[in-house]
This record gives sequence, C-alpha cells and structure tokens, in this order.
Amino acid sequence: MSEISKNVMQLHEFEGSVWYRLVCQCGSPRCDLTIELENDRDVSSVYLNFYKHLAWSSYWGDDNKWYKNFWLRIKCSLRVLFTGYVKVEESFLMQEEQIDGFIQALKEGREKLEGQEQCK
Repeated sequence: MSEISKNVMQLHEFEGSVWYRLVCQCGSPRCDLTIELENDRDVSSVYLNFYKHLAWSSYWGDDNKWYKNFWLRIKCSLRVLFTGYVKVEESFLMQEEQIDGFIQALKEGREKLEGQEQCK
C-alpha cells in the first residue's frame, strides 16, 4: 500500500514508468502538476519529467481597450512565430506535508522501477 500523503496520488504504472499527480494548493485543477519517473535501461538513467499546463496572458496593465489587448496578442503570437519559442513561468503552491508526499512519491516510484528491472 502506498504511503503517499494527501494531494499527491499515483496515476499510472506502466512497464518502465510511474506517473504521479500533485494537486496545487490554489484549488484549480488547471494548476496541477503531473510527474513521470521513466527508467531508461539502455543508459541506466531515470528520467524525471514534469507536465503542467502553462498560461500565457497578453493582457498587461489596467487598460481595458480591446484594440490594445488585441494588438498585444498579435505581437506575442508573432514572437512565437518568428523565434520559435516563448518563455513562460508558472508557480505551483505546496504545503509542507505535500512536500513530504512529493519526496515519498519519488522514492516509491524509484523503488517500483527498480522492482520492474529485477523481474526481467
């Protein structure tokens, strides 16, 4: 049985990978974080992948004029089109007990991957 605390849960377990979900303390499911521990036996490495929806807003300032907001969206879209990337950042809120659960999920995932390796 899993010892992972509240707001951290195991989602899936496949051959060579284990998936967990961490719930953001803000309460919105759009802010949740999914982590994957993936075992690459070829190079004896474990990949730690993070999956999160990132929001990019082009509405800056307190000006609510529609044409200014529209122009900012076009400008931001052109930046992505011509540079090929965009820089974004997103925060994720965790309480102390959830940090312990996150650590436990990492340990448990590593143990599960090691157990799968021994069975082969």
